[in-house]
Amino acid sequence: MGVSFKLLALSALSLVHAQAVSLDPSIFYTVTLAKGKDAGCSPLKNMLSNQGCDQTTQDLWYTDDGTHNQRYRFVPVPGMANTFNIVTGCAQYLSCQDCGGKTTTDLYSMDDGSGRQRWVLNPVSGAANTYTIRVAGGRDASCGVYLSTSSACEDTFVDLFTKDDGSGRQQWVLNPIPVQGGSLPLEPFKYKELPLGAVKPTSDSWLMNQLQAQANGLHGHLQDFWGPIQNSKWIGGSDDYSSLGEAGSYWLNGVVPTAFQTNDQRLLGSVGSWINYILQHQGSDGWIGPDSNPRVLWGRYPALLAMMQYAQANSTATPTIVNSLQRFFVQMNNMLKNGGSGLEEWGIMRWQDASIVVQWLLENHPNGQESTYTNILNLLRYGGANWKEIFTDGNFPTVAINRVDIKAHGVNVAQAIKSEAVAYRFSHDASDLESTRNRIDLIERYHGRVSGVLAADEHLAGLHPARGSELCTVVEQLYSYEYVYSVLGDNQYADKVERLAFNALPGTLTDDMWAHQYLQQSNQPWARHMDPSVFATDGPDSNTFGLAPNYPCCAVNHGQGWPKFISHAYMTSSDTSTLYHVLLSPTTVSTSLSGSNAVTVTARTNYPFSSLIQYSTSGSKSFNFGVRVPGWSSGSVTYTVDGGSQQSGSANNAGYIVINVPAGSHTLVVNIPMNIQNVSRYNGSKAVTRGPLVYSLDVPFSTTVLNTYVFNSKDLRFDPTAPWQYALDTSSLEYSGDAVTLQQHVWSNSAAPVSISASACLVDWEEATNTADSPPNSPASCKAARQQIKLIPYGAAKLRMTEMPTL
Repeated sequence: MGVSFKLLALSALSLVHAQAVSLDPSIFYTVTLAKGKDAGCSPLKNMLSNQGCDQTTQDLWYTDDGTHNQRYRFVPVPGMANTFNIVTGCAQYLSCQDCGGKTTTDLYSMDDGSGRQRWVLNPVSGAANTYTIRVAGGRDASCGVYLSTSSACEDTFVDLFTKDDGSGRQQWVLNPIPVQGGSLPLEPFKYKELPLGAVKPTSDSWLMNQLQAQANGLHGHLQDFWGPIQNSKWIGGSDDYSSLGEAGSYWLNGVVPTAFQTNDQRLLGSVGSWINYILQHQGSDGWIGPDSNPRVLWGRYPALLAMMQYAQANSTATPTIVNSLQRFFVQMNNMLKNGGSGLEEWGIMRWQDASIVVQWLLENHPNGQESTYTNILNLLRYGGANWKEIFTDGNFPTVAINRVDIKAHGVNVAQAIKSEAVAYRFSHDASDLESTRNRIDLIERYHGRVSGVLAADEHLAGLHPARGSELCTVVEQLYSYEYVYSVLGDNQYADKVERLAFNALPGTLTDDMWAHQYLQQSNQPWARHMDPSVFATDGPDSNTFGLAPNYPCCAVNHGQGWPKFISHAYMTSSDTSTLYHVLLSPTTVSTSLSGSNAVTVTARTNYPFSSLIQYSTSGSKSFNFGVRVPGWSSGSVTYTVDGGSQQSGSANNAGYIVINVPAGSHTLVVNIPMNIQNVSRYNGSKAVTRGPLVYSLDVPFSTTVLNTYVFNSKDLRFDPTAPWQYALDTSSLEYSGDAVTLQQHVWSNSAAPVSISASACLVDWEEATNTADSPPNSPASCKAARQQIKLIPYGAAKLRMTEMPTL
């Protein structure tokens, strides 16, 4: 302790005559080695870098890669001239050991007063923006106190040296990164989402049955028995599965819309109690939810989305919630201005989700806070991951990475699909839209699945059909595509929503929604413990079904999938003159269009198991009604109005058949033709689709109960009871016909409403890493006589083969 105080005093004394250093603590700087690294290094790694928010080692990198690992804030230490806390992009303090032979730097969560998180900057004479950087105290100078590195190309570690030796390796150039400011008004949505509650599943439809299964299943009962929700810190309890405080926040984001769309009184009571508790226990400074030191912003983001939805659906609560959100965002603005306080690695990666709520307030309840909210939007994007840079050729991974990398984390990538669409609304920069389109192309080209989901087990996993996709990725990708469609309006993004919702989402849940997987596979011959497993950084139980296999996040987060799909099923034009059925499904909407035109539209349909949709409409005035024609549709769309003559037509440039519906009550019947298609996949294999549905070989299975909890919650293992190693004759595919009647659980392999038959035969197909190996080369050779097999919807086939070799 005496040494620390002595060095602090000497540091202050040595700066009496030093040139004053003035740095802006609200912005980031890159810190680049002045010189002294071998000029032949290729690439030249000379930029100070953090190896990740979960790592403490500092090294050198060759570029600012968009992750904030190469960005630092310099926050002045009060009362100490030219002395700064150097704070990384994920709010960690550059630090070091007291000595003990340790010459490397590290990171610490706070300034502990020792001097080892305080750094003295001395300008280098004659070199602009160039400084020596040395530890202020808490470390003996003989151990090395100057930030330094080696001259060798292969040695990129940052360490501490005893002096500035004139080589340039103890001299660092600070380059400011300015905040790119956006402005109001926000760009309008191409298609406006309606408030929660305006759209609901049509009564007695398969979609209402599905949402009621969710309400009566695992997600709707977590608050009754599972610790992180029943005893959540969000309602005064003591439980959560992580220090991020996300469990209760995640759950609320899905259960709020589920409650209002089903009108389930039990769930409405639960979410009302939660919302009231959160409002009544908001901190005096505006903080929402459980507190921690340091505070973590990310864990609040899903709860903010939940509160926004609750305010939309319950007008009585709207003023109170808006006031609560306003108080929170004032506090958040203060934190962001204070060196990005609260933005750890997850908040950095997922900044766009909080921005959505800020934009909603700006458009609907600004209450004089326009300046604060605009500042938050700018600072969140500035302090968040630069996804625009990450999603570029050369930076974005083109193969499975098989390691931990937060910018390649599947859920982060899924959420980031929408980041620049969110940013565009206040940046007004068309390149943000182009970046959105390009990133979606990159994801699908290198990590896409025919079911619509990207592959990441836990990180980007390439195209091999045995690699996994997380359930959280499914629902976050759904929401991202819904948002992207509303901003860009490209028909293909609505197609992607339907493909995900009708395949990847039900395919990773049991039909009663009491059990889910952490990871699903396109080719999934079993769901059981696999050790070693094909999954690079996820555990051996990741594809079993249960309460919380591998990690608990999907147990609480999966509930947003179906209700947000329903909320986006209908949208309006930006001027609310036209109503659009965007996501084809049995859904009902009641809303008011321009000119105070109260309209209700009910779609009765078995879609996607049928091509026929019957609409019942009512309007106080005539209105334009658009029915979206998916991009996969071939042939003419036909429709009738009030039983009149059949009309046919093609979609307009936006992908819609637009019908002018007279005032009063009317009936429309629309038929959208579907055809079987073969999709080229991994190693020459083929996948089969028809309309939005993917069809898979249904592998029959036996069930083993691994653990039993309360209610109907169990952990399950599925083992195949028949061969799965088939090759397909794609010329023999035959559709069973549209479904006329549906069972209660349409995503059950025993009650699949539609099917495709095919001629196939068994082939030699090996196993690898305890799962199916790559599909054999096509054309494959039969090892037994041909036989007829049945393909059923991917979402119904809990064990499945989707990418199959051909004959």
